[in-house]
Amino acid sequence: MNTVLLVRRNNKILTLLYQDNRLLRAEACDETDSVLDSIYLGRVKKVIPNIGAAFVEFMPGKLCFLPFTDCREPVLANRQYEGSFQGTLKAEDEIAVQIVRDASGTKEYGATADLSFAGKYLVLTIGKRQTGFSAKLSKQQKTLLRELISEDETFRSLLSRYGLVFRTNVIALLQKDCEPRSRNTNTGLSECADRIKEVLIKEACFLMEQADTLRENAPHRTCYSTLKKSGTPYIKALQNYYEWEYDRIETDDDQIFHELEQYCIEHQLDSTLKKLVYYQDELLPLSKLYSVEARLAEALDRKVWMKSGAYLVIDRTEALTCIDINSGKCVDKKNPQEHYERINLEAADEIAHQLMLRNLSGIIIIDFINMESEEANRRVMQRLRTVLSRDPVKTVVYDMTPLGLVEVTRKKGKKTLCEQLTEQ
Repeated sequence: MNTVLLVRRNNKILTLLYQDNRLLRAEACDETDSVLDSIYLGRVKKVIPNIGAAFVEFMPGKLCFLPFTDCREPVLANRQYEGSFQGTLKAEDEIAVQIVRDASGTKEYGATADLSFAGKYLVLTIGKRQTGFSAKLSKQQKTLLRELISEDETFRSLLSRYGLVFRTNVIALLQKDCEPRSRNTNTGLSECADRIKEVLIKEACFLMEQADTLRENAPHRTCYSTLKKSGTPYIKALQNYYEWEYDRIETDDDQIFHELEQYCIEHQLDSTLKKLVYYQDELLPLSKLYSVEARLAEALDRKVWMKSGAYLVIDRTEALTCIDINSGKCVDKKNPQEHYERINLEAADEIAHQLMLRNLSGIIIIDFINMESEEANRRVMQRLRTVLSRDPVKTVVYDMTPLGLVEVTRKKGKKTLCEQLTEQ
């Protein structure tokens, strides 16, 4: 059974996704609201035209990096937006910014003025006035959704002022009732479409009300005000998991259980509420039952053993992450090239798992075991692209270099698991 586990550890709340008793993803957060995804009314401290960006102080003493390309339709508090933003941002301007990337090392927080408001199925955006779809939605699903919103007055009104993105969770909404009913009658399919439209309209109106309120209130707020909090971190982490990834949500903490229960009731998340389980066993704590400490220790170890006896070595630096594959205890002298290919294919699967689990991002360099066959190299690259395409964080695989190194980039957002667990 696939389970989302929520437990306390060293004054932090852990959100852990187990699939087939294997730790797939992990997050550690404080109980206080997170800076990430929150919206603040900041003050421009310095404009740097040469790089097309500015530094904005969003909290006293805290700066964020704001690219001009992410300022399509900014919410300004000290003056009216003039309809053309490029090159018009000035020092001391008061602007609403949303934090999209954690500070890391010497780098400041990353921010955008293209504000977004996320729901379970939709994301409403300011500045990007187009309709977008998760890459994991099929062509047929995208077509159905376009048909649903094209004829509705609510969506037409919304899209005249905002952008809209359909999240991957829409797949669960489409599959829940549509497929069984569509096999029966056209009437059943029509009823399904109406039900889906009703759910989407309700969420779209809720998000549009949030955006309208923020734009109306921002000019009347003082600098450094929090215009929108990102919400309880562990609830937000749970929102980012796909519905089909877990069968239940389990916690042994009374406060966490009741907060989750209240959240599900307020947002009418009946399917999520049914999965919520309160674990009670004083003799065997939940963290012991799932071997949390052992799984976290493995997730922080530099060396990662694979089933074949081969292993990965993962090293992080300020600039990039290096992953080296070693044959280790796995030896086959009869067919060495086939043997190396099997290790590399297994390593591709494990690398995809480790990137998600450790939340490694930025530039990643992978040193596979050298193979003589170009066809074998292509198969390994294809496997790597396939497994990384399932990552909810945008990941791009580049070709193999002449030295046999594979270059990967993974979008930066939250801090690595190691940083989350060790920061005070």
